[in-house]
Amino acid sequence: MGAEGLIGREPLLARLADAVERAEHGDRVALLVSGEAGIGKTSLVRAATAAAARRGHRVAWGSCPDTPGVPGFWPWTQVLGALIRDLGAAAARKLAGDDAGLLAVLSPALGSVGRNPATDRDRLLLLDATTRFLDAVAADAPVVIVLDDLHWADDSTLALFDFVARSPVAARLCLIGCFRPDELRSSIRDRLLSAGEVVPVPGIDADAVHRLMESVRNTAVDPVDAAAVAARTQGHPFFVREIALLPPGGTDQVPAAASDLIARRIGRLSDRTRRVLEAIALLGTTPRPDVLARALELDPTVVADATREAVAAGVLLPDGPRFSHDLLRETVVESVPAADRVALHHALGEALTDRADRAGDVAPTELARQFVAAVAVDGPDRALQWALAAAAADRDALAFDEAAGQLRRLRAAVADAGLELAPAAMFEVLLLEADALARAGEMIEARGLLRAATDLSRRTADPDRIARAALAVTALGARFAVRRDDVVADLTAALDAVRGIDDAREAEVCATLARELQHSVAADRPRAGPLSEHALRLARKAGDPATLLASLFARHDVLWAPGTAPERAELAREIVAVADACGDPERRADGLLLLATALLEEGSPAFEPALDEALALLDGLGQPRHRYLALTRRACLALLRGDLDAAEDLIERAADLGDRIREPDTGNVRMSQRIELVRARGEAAELLTFAAEAVAHWTGVPIHAHAVAAGFCARGGDLAAAERHLRTVADLGGWRAETSYLRAVFLRELAEAAIAVGDRELCADLVAHTEPLAATCGVNASVVAFAGSWARTAGRLAATLGDAAAAATLLERAAATHRRLGATTFDDATAGGPRASFHRVGTGWQIGWDGESALLRPARGLTDLAQLLAAAGREVHVLDLMDAADRSGPAGPVADAAALRAYRRRLAELEDSGSSAPERAALVAELSRLTDRQGRARNWANSTTERARKAVSARVRDAIRRIEGDLPDLAAHLDRTVVTGNYCRYRTDEGVEWDVRVSPGHSSGQRT
Repeated sequence: MGAEGLIGREPLLARLADAVERAEHGDRVALLVSGEAGIGKTSLVRAATAAAARRGHRVAWGSCPDTPGVPGFWPWTQVLGALIRDLGAAAARKLAGDDAGLLAVLSPALGSVGRNPATDRDRLLLLDATTRFLDAVAADAPVVIVLDDLHWADDSTLALFDFVARSPVAARLCLIGCFRPDELRSSIRDRLLSAGEVVPVPGIDADAVHRLMESVRNTAVDPVDAAAVAARTQGHPFFVREIALLPPGGTDQVPAAASDLIARRIGRLSDRTRRVLEAIALLGTTPRPDVLARALELDPTVVADATREAVAAGVLLPDGPRFSHDLLRETVVESVPAADRVALHHALGEALTDRADRAGDVAPTELARQFVAAVAVDGPDRALQWALAAAAADRDALAFDEAAGQLRRLRAAVADAGLELAPAAMFEVLLLEADALARAGEMIEARGLLRAATDLSRRTADPDRIARAALAVTALGARFAVRRDDVVADLTAALDAVRGIDDAREAEVCATLARELQHSVAADRPRAGPLSEHALRLARKAGDPATLLASLFARHDVLWAPGTAPERAELAREIVAVADACGDPERRADGLLLLATALLEEGSPAFEPALDEALALLDGLGQPRHRYLALTRRACLALLRGDLDAAEDLIERAADLGDRIREPDTGNVRMSQRIELVRARGEAAELLTFAAEAVAHWTGVPIHAHAVAAGFCARGGDLAAAERHLRTVADLGGWRAETSYLRAVFLRELAEAAIAVGDRELCADLVAHTEPLAATCGVNASVVAFAGSWARTAGRLAATLGDAAAAATLLERAAATHRRLGATTFDDATAGGPRASFHRVGTGWQIGWDGESALLRPARGLTDLAQLLAAAGREVHVLDLMDAADRSGPAGPVADAAALRAYRRRLAELEDSGSSAPERAALVAELSRLTDRQGRARNWANSTTERARKAVSARVRDAIRRIEGDLPDLAAHLDRTVVTGNYCRYRTDEGVEWDVRVSPGHSSGQRT
C-alpha cells in the first residue's frame, strides 16, 4: 500500500485507531466499514491493522469471494488458519480444548472433525465454540479480525460475524467488516448493519484530491484543474488516480479502468433501470418523473421503482435524484448508441415541451440541450429558438461563457447534421455569440465571429446587418491613438448603407464613427466634430434613448480636451439621466466616470461621490471588463492620495486582468498610471528606465512618447537625454495642436524638461499654453490618472522666466487645489516663508528662491550646501562633508575668525536696530558655543579636521558667491544661516520651505 492510498483519510484512520485502542483495553468492538468499490476501504483498514500489529495485536484477515461453490464459513476458515499459524498448532489445540473437534470443521489444523453441524443446535454450538476460541486467543494478546467484501458473504459467515460481535463476554477483540452498500443483498442488509458501528467511507475533499493528483503525477498540479476533478469524481480516490494518470489534455475523458468498474456496477441493475438512467443522464438536469415516463413511454410507477433501485445501488443520490458523480453519468451517456441517443434526446425534448405547456417550470436551457442534440431528426428551427432563449437567460444572469456555449453548440450541431441556418438566423447567432465572448473577455474569438458576420452581411447586402456588424466590431474597443483604418472603413460603408433609411440607425453609426475618429490619430480627429453634431441632431429627432446615449457619448468624446470640463460635465449628467431612463446601469456607470473626470478637472471634490457611485455600479455588474474598470479607477484614486504601494498593486492586478480578458487599451492605461507612480517615487534609475519604456510603448503617438521621455530624463538627472527628446518633439512638429486628454501629461513633461535644461524660449511658449488652463487640473483619460493642477506647471515655468509674482500666485493656486482634492504627490509650497529648492540635475544644480531659479555648473561647495540643507538644523562634521574618517590629532578652532567676525557684525547690527529678537538670541547662543569666556575661538583636537574645516569653509563661501550672481537674495540668506567650522550647520530660524534633492530625481523630503 502506497502512502497516496491514505491521502485525505486522516480522520477515518484516527477513528479506526480509536476502535483498536478500545479493544486493547478489554472492549469487544465491531466496526462495519462501508463504501463503494475503489473508495479506499481496504487501504484504510490495512493501514489501521498494520499499526495494530506493530503494537503487538494479532491480526487475521478473511475475504468473501465472488465465486459460486465456495464452502460456508470460508472467510472464517481463513481467519482461524491465520491465527493458528501465528499461535502454533499445539498451542491452538490447547486453547480450543474440548471444542477442537467442533472447530476442526472450520480449520482442520485443530485435529479430526468431531461431527459436521447438521442441525440448528450443532450450528449454534459451532458459533459458540468459535467465539470462545477467539476470546481465548485474545486473552493472550489483543486480536483484530478483518472480514473483507461482506456484501458477497454467505449466510453462515454473516451469522458467525453477528454472533461474535454480539457476545456479552468482555474480550480484547476488534472485529472489522468491509462491504459495498450498493451490492448488499436486501435479505441481509438489516442483519449486517445492526451487528456493529457503521463507518462510511466517502470521497476525499478537494484539497486531498489536489495532493493525490500531485502524488500520482509526481509534479505540481493546477489547483483549478484539481478542483474540477474533485467535482467530477466527488473525490472517489480510484477515479481521481485514474484521471491523474491520463496524458495531458486528456483529463476530460473517462479512464478505461474507471469506465469498466462503473459498467460492471450498472450492469447489475435491471434493464428498465438502465433505460431510466440513460434518460436521466441525457437530461443533464434534475429528472422529473413525468418527463421520464413520457419520453420512455413507461408508467410513472415503473420509473419510480427504477429510480429507487438506482438509489439503493448508490448510482443515484436520493436528493433529486441525481448521479452520485459525473463519471457515472458520462459512462452511461457513452454506453448509449449514437442513433438511440439522438432519438432519446428528441423524446426528452418533446416531453419537456409538454411539461412546459402544462407547468411552465422548464428552463430554456433544458429545452435547448435536447433540441440542439436532436437537430438531426427534428431540424434546426426549435434548436435555434431554444438556443437563443437559453443564451439570453445566461446573459441576463451574467453567465457569458455559458451563453456563448449555447450558441456554439447550436452551430456545431447544425453543421454536423449537414444542415444550414437561414442567413438572418446565422447573423443573429454570430453577433450574440461574439457579444457573449467579448463580455467574458474572449476578444480574439469574438473578433473572428464578427468577421464572419460582416462577410455574411455583405453577401446579403442588408443595410441594417451591415451597420450592426460594423457597430459590433467597434464595441470590442481599440488602443487609443492608433490608426483604425479598418474600423473607420467599415463604419463609413455602414453609414453610406443606412443614410436616409433609418434616422436612429444612422445616428448610431454616425456617432460611433465620430468616436472612432476622435480616438484615432490626430490627423483623423477634425472629421469627428461635424459627425458628432449630426449624430446628436438625428438622435434627438429619432427619440430613441439608446441612440441618444450613443450620440451623447460621441459628442462628449469629441469635446474631450483640457478646458472643456463644464460643457462635458453637462453632457455626462445627461448621459446618466438617459441611462437611468433606459434602465442601463452599465451606461450609467460610464456616464458617472465621465462626470467624475470633468469634476476632477475643475478641481472639485465632488468628483469623488460620482466616482464612488460608478465603482459601486461596476462592482455590481460583475463582468470581467467591469472588474477591470473598477481596479484601474481605484488605482487612480490611490495615486491621487499618495498611497503608492496600494496603487502599484492595483495597477498590476488590473493589467493582469486586462491582459487575460484581452482588453485592447490595457497597455496604455497601465503606462499612463505608471507615469504618475514613477514620478511620485522620484527614483532616478526608475525614472530613466521609464523614459525608455515610454518611447518603446507609445509608437503611435511619438510626440507624446518623447515628451514624456524628456520630462522623465530631466527628473532622473540625464539632461543630455532630456535635450535630445526635446529636439525630437520639435522636429516631429505639431505638438501645439495636440488637444486630446493626453495634453496635461504631455505639456507637464515638456515643461519639466524645458525648465531643467534652461530652454527659456520653450518655457515662454509653454506658459502661453498652460496659463489659460491654470484654474483647472489635468486628468488622463476617464479617471485613469490625475496629472495635477495646470497652475503648478504654469507657475514653475513663470518662476524659471523670472516672473516671481505670477509664479507665487500660480503655485499657491496649485497648492490650494491639491489640498482641496487631497492630492499628495505634488511638491506644493504651503508655508508662509520663502520657497526654495536645491536640486541635483545631472552633474549640476538647479536652485530656486521665491519664484526665481538658476542652473549652476557643478562645484564641491554646492554639494556641501545641499548636504547641509538636507540636514537642516543638525550639525554635520567637516570630515563627513569631505568623506574622510580620521578625527584625531592636534587642536584646531571650532569656527574660523572670519565666521566669528561675521556673527559679531550681524549681532551689532541687530542691537543697533533693536529688532529681530529671535535672530539676536540665536546668534548669542551660537557665539557662546563657538567661543570661550575671553571671546577666543574654541579648539578641536584634530589636524586633519583643521585642514578639512578650511577646505569646506572655502568651498561653501565660494558656492555662495556663485549663487549671488543669479539669486542674490538666496546668497544673502545662506550667508546668514550657514555656519562653518569643525561642525557645520544650516540654521532654520528664517522660516524657509526647502525642497532639497541631493541625488538626481530623489527628494530628501526636507521642509524647513
